[in-house]
Amino acid sequence: MTAVRAGHALRQALLQAGERRLLTDAAGSSRTGSALAMRVDRLAGALLERGLAHRRIGLWFWNSLAAIEAFLAVEWIGGTRVPVDPGATAEEARAVFAAAQVDAVLCDAEHAGSSAGAIVHDDGTQLTGPPVWPELMVEGSRALLLYPRSVVDGQLLGVPISYANWAAVMEINIRLYREGGYGPPIAEDDCYLMAQQLMHGTSLMGTFPFLMMGLPQVVARRFEANELLPLIARERVTTSLLVPGMLTRLTEAVARQQGVALPLRRILYGGGVLPVAELRQAMQVLGAEMVQLYGRLEGGWPLCVLGAAEHRAIAGGDELLARSCGRPISETEIRLRPLAGREPGEGELWVSNGMVSEAYADAGGWCSLGDIMWQDERGYLYYRGRLDRMINTGYHVYPEEIEEALRQVPGVAEARVVGEPTGAGSERLVALLVPAPGADPEALPQSAQSSLRHRLARYKVPREWRVVDRLP
Repeated sequence: MTAVRAGHALRQALLQAGERRLLTDAAGSSRTGSALAMRVDRLAGALLERGLAHRRIGLWFWNSLAAIEAFLAVEWIGGTRVPVDPGATAEEARAVFAAAQVDAVLCDAEHAGSSAGAIVHDDGTQLTGPPVWPELMVEGSRALLLYPRSVVDGQLLGVPISYANWAAVMEINIRLYREGGYGPPIAEDDCYLMAQQLMHGTSLMGTFPFLMMGLPQVVARRFEANELLPLIARERVTTSLLVPGMLTRLTEAVARQQGVALPLRRILYGGGVLPVAELRQAMQVLGAEMVQLYGRLEGGWPLCVLGAAEHRAIAGGDELLARSCGRPISETEIRLRPLAGREPGEGELWVSNGMVSEAYADAGGWCSLGDIMWQDERGYLYYRGRLDRMINTGYHVYPEEIEEALRQVPGVAEARVVGEPTGAGSERLVALLVPAPGADPEALPQSAQSSLRHRLARYKVPREWRVVDRLP
């Protein structure tokens, strides 16, 4: 695979933006294109002084301007990002970094006390060194991102996204913005809101494509619907990417403030299908074009798009479309591999494109996603289940990791975690606990929940607990 100059294209985009303000946070701090490039240059220099060129670097940040600088600096030095959710516990973060065998951890001041030996860089404590701009060459197959899904028995289940994969994701998303695949074609006055945490899909389909296009964005520390409304209005935000639960809460917050008009033009959402009633309410209340995205990290984001025209059809009464994942984008080929015992036309989804992670591809470059799909005569795909136990809560959760933690709770003999439909297009985590002899079954759920809250990120803690005599 062809070698590339790590970070060069993005740095050129920042320099071309010049004195245009590209990043703003809730407090009003900002970065122009040239200022952001300079700060990343100096952070990259500090990392090179520590001998971290081409190394794996753990990243543990709440959304901030400094977080974006850190993610970019790892790319500048030809490294591999290993991000951890900012809501993860110290124990979970240490397990991920150990399993990923990172060479250093770069974090904000809030997380520094929970990670011994971490390098701190945040908005109040800038890490600087001699400025270094992207000159290091890396093979396109080298991992730019190692996205951790879970750690079980000390082994990391993660998805490596190569420099070539990342470039393909950027190119595809920018095309979709510019050609109207994501609602109205992007304009010079568009502004993106980063409300989801940076390590997740918002970076792939919003934060970094907007930087590449030289367009501004607003960085929210975390998603709080009521706090976002004045920020959206003040900064004239037109675009955001949300998971279904966030979209519902934002809709409710706007509805409570009757008469409020927001400048939103397009809302991208993914991670689950919204019920028809909630989707129609969001379209009416927010006044933006809705676009649903379907993808998987190992195969690419997005793989399918249910666009603005389809959402208008849903508003007009096409309820079947509301259950669809959309149609494949032009860059993606699909196959449905027949499965025994499934309905005619259903099959395991395989994809091929430039975004597919080599670690998950067969010799021909095809990637199995583990999703069971059905495709109608118009080309729309419909989700029918999983081949593995992955649970979709809006985030992809792997229950084996949670079960391993539960089995270590005093009084728990056996445990199983399952997903049950919420009726809101996703699943909730349900824990089934078998008590050990002598354990108090009434106290067991509370002690298990307390233990998990100290070990795992909040979105991995089950919402419902059941004590059973034996596992089904």
